Amino acid sequence: MRGTLLFVLCSWVSISLAQHYEDLVKGERQTYYAKNETRKKRSGQAYDITYHNIKLSINPAVRQISGSVISKLTALEDNFTSFSFDLDNFMTVDSIISKGQKLVFSHQNDEVIIQTTALSKGGVIELELFYHGNPTLNVQKAFSYDFQKDGPIAWTLSQPYGAYGWWPCKQQLADKIDSLDMEITIPKGNKAAANGMLIKVDTLPNEDLIFYWKHRYPIATYLVAVAVTNYYEESHYIKLSSGDSVFHVDYLYPAYKPAADTLRWAIDGQMRLFDSLFGTYPFIKEKHGHAQFGRGGGMEHQTMSFMSDLGFDLMAHELAHQWFGDKITCGSWRDLWLNEGFATYINGLARENLISREYFTEFLSICRDRATSQPNGAVYAYDTTNVGELFSGNIRYRKGAIVLHMLRWEIGDSAFFAGMYNYAQDPDLCYDFANTPDFKYYMEQTSGKDLTNFFDIWIYNEGFPSLVTRWNRKNATQIELQLNQTTSHTSVSFFPLKIPYLLKGETKDTLIIVDHNSPNQNTTIDVGFEVQELIYDPQIWLLAKHTLIEGNHVNLQNITIYPNPTQNVLNVYVKDLKIDRVEVITLLGEQVLKQEVNELKNAITTLDVSFLSNGMYFLKVHSDEQTIIVRFNKSTF
Repeated sequence: MRGTLLFVLCSWVSISLAQHYEDLVKGERQTYYAKNETRKKRSGQAYDITYHNIKLSINPAVRQISGSVISKLTALEDNFTSFSFDLDNFMTVDSIISKGQKLVFSHQNDEVIIQTTALSKGGVIELELFYHGNPTLNVQKAFSYDFQKDGPIAWTLSQPYGAYGWWPCKQQLADKIDSLDMEITIPKGNKAAANGMLIKVDTLPNEDLIFYWKHRYPIATYLVAVAVTNYYEESHYIKLSSGDSVFHVDYLYPAYKPAADTLRWAIDGQMRLFDSLFGTYPFIKEKHGHAQFGRGGGMEHQTMSFMSDLGFDLMAHELAHQWFGDKITCGSWRDLWLNEGFATYINGLARENLISREYFTEFLSICRDRATSQPNGAVYAYDTTNVGELFSGNIRYRKGAIVLHMLRWEIGDSAFFAGMYNYAQDPDLCYDFANTPDFKYYMEQTSGKDLTNFFDIWIYNEGFPSLVTRWNRKNATQIELQLNQTTSHTSVSFFPLKIPYLLKGETKDTLIIVDHNSPNQNTTIDVGFEVQELIYDPQIWLLAKHTLIEGNHVNLQNITIYPNPTQNVLNVYVKDLKIDRVEVITLLGEQVLKQEVNELKNAITTLDVSFLSNGMYFLKVHSDEQTIIVRFNKSTF
């Protein structure tokens, strides 16, 4: 498998990862960034969905669908006499039939309210709702028509709030559909991709085709999907380490075949890796599949992700969602990071384990840079009404991913991966919904640590730290570190960190971990050899902006500054050196004073610092021979 992956890499690595995730985010969210478009819980939806059979006629060249949805519901309260489905007013309800009788209904405010004879709690009703219309009129644009190179295409993408635009449903993150069938009638020469297993294909007298898809795992409403075009089909079995196999099928554009013949095999290694990390593929009794569609990026429709292409990163991201997003679905859109942050980070794990550490490091570097490109934004989504903000690539995806990586650093690989596995196997969460405290519980169980503070500052609050590391060699074996931290957002005053530094000498090196536990911190470390170079966070574990300031590594006893703290003037003396120039620099690296000096060796240089605001500063002293950096404090006493 290793050889195949390296071959795939040649085509894949030239694509910008940053642009890839922009396309991916656009693919997973709707093009319409609506305000106040969440589907509110309906008073008539106190029922449990046990079954849907979606029977639709779809012509990818015609903006019109028609058909019916058979539903089985169980009442969750007594005196159950009316109930409702979400369905856009642009769709026309023709009739609703139950036990051969037409039911009375109304259709307004995107809600179909249906009257029935009274049911007791636990009572079951089965009905069939017939309807038709142009689903592209829905404001969420969850049903799309377009053209690929070889013909017209129609597809759905209902995340987060669009399912009601094309079929009558209960659009909530509270009740998964226990069982689903889809019967899709399409013109000859096309294929219909959908959830579950393809049971059969019938041919009608007019040569139209009916694709019968059967899905017997619980599924969230927004993950129900269908796509129709003149696909060609490729399939094979992916053998797992347990000896079991996963049936995999690709529905692809004919023109994409040359690329697919190379790229599609990378899914095998990804499937085996994720199966080993998070447990058996969640839908192993049915399939895993890809179907190309007309939007950039992809969408993790259960058992059949819709894909713009078969790039390594995109396949890894959408496959990861089958565990985190589909098997276990975020219990509210506020917890979306449990879907998107997880899938993004697991994409990185695929790079780490299947390609190389170098490409994982590139991935982490991009995630860190994009997550720190804006000063605000919590991983936990407080505003779920604006889809553009909800599906923020920098926050929900990249920051969510790098925070998971930091959690791995905080508790260690063993506890982290055990926690991920146990979370993915929780019988109360599997094929159901989860919230952030559910995940936190498993990370605390496996690590034995109270992670309340970690989750508070990194998940629920905003911003990130900016660090300045200044180091000097004190003698042949000791270095002094001066650490300073500011934060980008007022919601967090300080981020505790375990900072890794790689210390390199002429013939040896060592990695040290510094507990950064106060905004301004001095640490002296004896490493046992002369340090020539210091590298901050070499493997990129931390979400932080960082500035490294190097001194000249002379013995700091040779420089004297006084008074320190100072109010108005600062006197500088360096033994046996002539000072040429001095600078004063803020902790964020901004130069606030520069003064040329023409003194003899061992002279005292006096600086006027009365104009500076109170606080900590770096003094940078230049000579012909070297540069020395020390820290001082400006105070009004």
